[in-house]
Amino acid sequence: EGVNADSIKQAAEQLNSRWIEFCQLLSERLNWLEYQNRIITFYNQLQQLEQITTAAENWLKTQPITTSEPTAVKSQLKICKDEVNRLSALQPQIERLKIESIALKEKGQGPMFLDADSVAFTNHFNQVFADMQAKEKELQIIFDTLPPMRYQETMSTILTWIQHSEAKLSIPQATVTEYEIMEQRLGELQALQSSLQEQQNGLNYLSTTVKEMSKKAPSNISRKYQSEFEEIEGRWKKLSAQLMEHCQKLEEQIAKLRKLQNHIKTLKNWMAEVDIFLKEEWPALGDSEILRKQLKQCRLLVSDIQTIQPSLNSVNEGGQKIKKEAEPEFASRLETELRELNTQWDYICRQVYARKEALKGGLDKTISLQKDLSEMHEWMTQAEEEYLERDFEYKTPDELQTAVEEMKRAKEEAQQKEAKVKLLTESVNSVIAQAPPAAQEALKKELDTLTTNYQWLCTRLNGKCKTLEEVWACWHELLSYLEKANKWLSEVEFKLKTTENIPGGAEEISEVLESLENLMQHSEDNPNQIRILAQTLTDGGVMDELINEELETFNSRWRELHEEAVRRQKLLEQSIQSAQEIEKSLHLIQDSLSSIDHQLAVYIADKVDAAQMPQEAQKIQSDLTSHEISLEEMKKHYQGKEAAPRVLSQIELAQKKLQDVSMKFRLFQKPANFEQRLRESKMILDEVKMHLPALEIKSVEQEVVQSQLNHCVNLYKSLSEVKSEVEMVIKTGRQIVQKKQTENPKELDERVTALKLHYNELGAKVTERKQQLEKCLKLSRKMRKEMNVLTEWLAATDTELTKRSAVEGMPSNLDSEVVWGKATQKEIEKQKFHLKSISEIGEALKMVLGKKETLVEDKLSLLNSNWIAVTSRAEEWLNLLLEYQKHMENFDQNVDHITKWIIQADTLLDESEKKKPQQKEDVLKRLKAEMNDMRPKVDSTRDQAANLMANRGDHCRKVIEPKISELNHRFAAISHRIKTGKASIPLKELEQFNSDIQKLLEPLEAEIQQGVNLKEEDFNKDMSEDNEGTVKELLQRGDNLQQRITDERKREEIKIKQQLLQTKHNALKDLRSQRRKKALEISHQWYQYKRQADDLLKCLDDIEKKLASLPEPQDEKKIKEIDRELQKKKEELDAVRRQAEGLSEDGAAMAVEPTQIQLSKRWREIESKFAHFRRLNFAQIHTVHEESVMVMTEDMPLEISYVPSAYLTEITHVSQALSEVEQLLNAPDLCAKDFEDLFKQEESLKNIKDSLQQISGRVDIIHNKKTAGLQSATPVERTRLQEALSQLDFQWERVNKMYKDRQGKFDRSVEKWRRFHYDMKIFNQWLTEAEHFLKKTQIPENWEHAKYKWYLKVSF
Repeated sequence: EGVNADSIKQAAEQLNSRWIEFCQLLSERLNWLEYQNRIITFYNQLQQLEQITTAAENWLKTQPITTSEPTAVKSQLKICKDEVNRLSALQPQIERLKIESIALKEKGQGPMFLDADSVAFTNHFNQVFADMQAKEKELQIIFDTLPPMRYQETMSTILTWIQHSEAKLSIPQATVTEYEIMEQRLGELQALQSSLQEQQNGLNYLSTTVKEMSKKAPSNISRKYQSEFEEIEGRWKKLSAQLMEHCQKLEEQIAKLRKLQNHIKTLKNWMAEVDIFLKEEWPALGDSEILRKQLKQCRLLVSDIQTIQPSLNSVNEGGQKIKKEAEPEFASRLETELRELNTQWDYICRQVYARKEALKGGLDKTISLQKDLSEMHEWMTQAEEEYLERDFEYKTPDELQTAVEEMKRAKEEAQQKEAKVKLLTESVNSVIAQAPPAAQEALKKELDTLTTNYQWLCTRLNGKCKTLEEVWACWHELLSYLEKANKWLSEVEFKLKTTENIPGGAEEISEVLESLENLMQHSEDNPNQIRILAQTLTDGGVMDELINEELETFNSRWRELHEEAVRRQKLLEQSIQSAQEIEKSLHLIQDSLSSIDHQLAVYIADKVDAAQMPQEAQKIQSDLTSHEISLEEMKKHYQGKEAAPRVLSQIELAQKKLQDVSMKFRLFQKPANFEQRLRESKMILDEVKMHLPALEIKSVEQEVVQSQLNHCVNLYKSLSEVKSEVEMVIKTGRQIVQKKQTENPKELDERVTALKLHYNELGAKVTERKQQLEKCLKLSRKMRKEMNVLTEWLAATDTELTKRSAVEGMPSNLDSEVVWGKATQKEIEKQKFHLKSISEIGEALKMVLGKKETLVEDKLSLLNSNWIAVTSRAEEWLNLLLEYQKHMENFDQNVDHITKWIIQADTLLDESEKKKPQQKEDVLKRLKAEMNDMRPKVDSTRDQAANLMANRGDHCRKVIEPKISELNHRFAAISHRIKTGKASIPLKELEQFNSDIQKLLEPLEAEIQQGVNLKEEDFNKDMSEDNEGTVKELLQRGDNLQQRITDERKREEIKIKQQLLQTKHNALKDLRSQRRKKALEISHQWYQYKRQADDLLKCLDDIEKKLASLPEPQDEKKIKEIDRELQKKKEELDAVRRQAEGLSEDGAAMAVEPTQIQLSKRWREIESKFAHFRRLNFAQIHTVHEESVMVMTEDMPLEISYVPSAYLTEITHVSQALSEVEQLLNAPDLCAKDFEDLFKQEESLKNIKDSLQQISGRVDIIHNKKTAGLQSATPVERTRLQEALSQLDFQWERVNKMYKDRQGKFDRSVEKWRRFHYDMKIFNQWLTEAEHFLKKTQIPENWEHAKYKWYLKVSF
């Protein structure tokens, strides 16, 4: 078994080490992912800012040429200001991005192009921002110079109002139509009149403004505004006259129409009232009074018809007159309305005459029927009053019997009247059949009322008769039920007397209760029926006093006996239930105590205690307590009762059994494994104590301290995990001592106390060490970070110093070196605070370390040594530079002083040439004396220059040598002149000659390089004599200088340059002669080409003017005309290009090139301006197959792929495709956790790879087109193309790098996943072995059991 333990320990150590490596790798990966997320966030923000900047730039590009319209200019200016404000608001965000870029760069893990991206975007943003501000300034200047805004607004308002008013007046207004429409038209015309007065002020303002502008503005502008105002004023006057005329005519027509409509309305209202009368008041047969009134009204209507007939004729005549002036639709409606009016009039007249005759016949028939109906109504009223409405009261059975017989006689009399009702019904029906429809309702209603009342009377008589018969039967039934109920009450009374005192037990009580229940089972039947019958009779007022007396006597007796029976029944039930419950409880308690006794005996035999089974122990405790309380209550309940002795003996037996079981339960509560748990706890604490020396701080290195802290945390966790066990052991021990469940309570108490003190001591020590290690780790991390930053700065500064001081001699850019040195000194002052902070951290760390402070002092000493070395080197380098700068300044001052004296002396000598000999001699003497005084200064300056050139390097020599050489030459010249008194050749004159001859040689050489290729100048003038005079003049100046110069070497140089100039000039004359001859040969073709090209340029200018003058909205017809004209000019452009190709073959390529470039540029400009008026073929470049290198159309003279706009579009599409791929690379699937959805990641990477392969071909095509596209572009377009290509290349590189990163991450994840599965397999094997080992250690006798379990727990 020892071998197995070693193998488990070795496997556990290997697993632990691999676990630590995995955690470290996971931490590194998380840090790397966090950094990558920061980079992605940075580029997302950069891309958003780039998109905003690009949108602003695109807006600038799409802006048309600024017009003079105030609205358009104001709109553009507003948008431009908004864009400037928006871009200004982005500057803080850009600054934050710069700071983020610097932070990412300091990490040292960022992409190489991070700086380039940031700088490129910053430059792009600054350029766009500057352009936008320039655009804003330009628009503001234009807006300030425009006419007053009020004039434009007033002009626009009045013109809009006039157009609106003219449009309204163009619609016919003075025709008759609907009254509301005419009122509306009149209101609109009146509103126009009032609006006319309101607009008068605006017209006056326009007049005043035009007059003032005529005084100030130029004649053409004033004429424009004057003509514009005169046109508006003429339309104004014409509109005013039309408004007046239309209003007058419309008012007259409205008055006529109103009068006609009032008459028609009156007639219609009258006819409507008559029609209502005719429809609702049909002859009311059956009511003579109403018939007489209706006949009288009908006669009045006949009189009204004769009176109104003339008014109807007048309406017809007026309507015909208005119809002639009305609109066709309204005239048709008016004619229809008049025709309907006349038709309705005729209909009303016929209805009135017919009604008159019907009323006269209906009145006679009604009087006859009313008499018969009245007689029948009188009989029914009499019968109802006699038999139905009279109140009857039945106090005795005899009165009730008399009323039944009387109601039978009334029923027979009503049946005899049935024949008379039938005869009367037949008579009324015959009258209704002859009456008109409107009169039938009244007769039917009267007849229905008669038959209904008769039937209702018969029904009521039958019902009352039947009711009285039922009441008589109910009385006899009530007497029968009362007799039965009184008999049952007598039986109940006897039964209750026999059950007052019942001796015996539960069985006898049950028999008596059963017999009583059987008797009371149907106790409610007869009383309920009696109450129902009595209530029925008394509700009808039949013998209520007699019935109430009988019912009150019966109810009183029944209630008393029923209540006594119910009370007696409840007492019997309670007695039975109490006896049964007590017997049942005693039986349950005895069974429970037997079960608990048996269970406790088993537990005690198996050495199982209550702590091992806490729930079972708690249940037993509660059961015993409950049984004890129940038995006490039973004993108190039966004390002093007759039947108690037998029950009390059973209760005492149960209490004795309870005492025996409680004794066994106390034995069960004693813990069984307390000693084993006490030893295990002590063993664990001893093991923790063994590891305490390993927590002593031995080093301040972050890794060592972290390792110790981890070990300390493990010990801390171990103490936390064992804390509950120790507390439980202590608590259990205290309880055992208190309950005296052990032989030696004092010894056990001391052991428990020692365990508690041991645990508290270890906890305090581990906590103290943990705090000390955490503080040390924090300070060491901070010091390490600060020292790394300072060390890196020192290393960078030292490297830069080494690089700068490694140059031989002194640096070429002294000023920048001095600036750098001073900046380094300032940075050193700043870093001093950094060094001080590190020292303070070191002191704090020393306090934590105590006696081991030397661990920190070594690091601080090394840092201070590096600091002193680097700062002293920087200070020495700066002092050296300052010293060199001072020497150079001193040398320059000396040279300047000597040069000033030389110039002054030369001036005096030139002036002395004009003076007398004696004065000239005096000047020479004075200058000789000054020269002798100046010579030591010159020698000193020469020595200083020699020293500097010898000791300060090549750059210093290059700077000083020309100065000292020039100084020596000039000083020698002035010395020679002072000594000899003769003027020497000035150095400036010689330099000027050399410069002039060189300036002439350069153009001569350039023209010679041209050869016989013709230029445009060769066709315009004779170039054979050009430069002839200049060449002769330079040759003469050279001869003059040769005569005056004594230096043979310089004379030879001048002679060589003269010969070179002569040779070049002669060669050029021959070439010009040949070019002139060739130009004469093709001059006819040239002039024809030139004329056609100029005409074509002029036509393009005209087309551009037409485009600029197109109105808003654009006229499609004019656009099509311009389009056709452009198509024609394409043919001319092709012809001109063919001529250019012919001339190029004849040697005039350089001559035709400027014109061809100008033509191409102008053509592209026209095409681009016309692009938003029609769709160009090359604007649909994205529909062309991507792999095609050249796309040609019949109507385009250029290769589309090389048109700059098309080429730029193609680049944009490829860039968009790359952006889509970049979005796929940034998708959640690829940015998820390393091992999440590996299958989806693989599919995504495969698709992205295919996309990149396709895009790769398109990128190659774009690069192949680059040269041709740039050559055919304007400078501005070329700049844009170059920027787009640079951005595309950068984007292509970035996307490829992102793909490689994602693919590499995926490959590493797959490899780690495989390793993880292998490790899991090994770990499962180890678990199997550990489980097998644990099975062997389950033997209780093995005292090492706790140690093995703890070891496995820690190892896991």
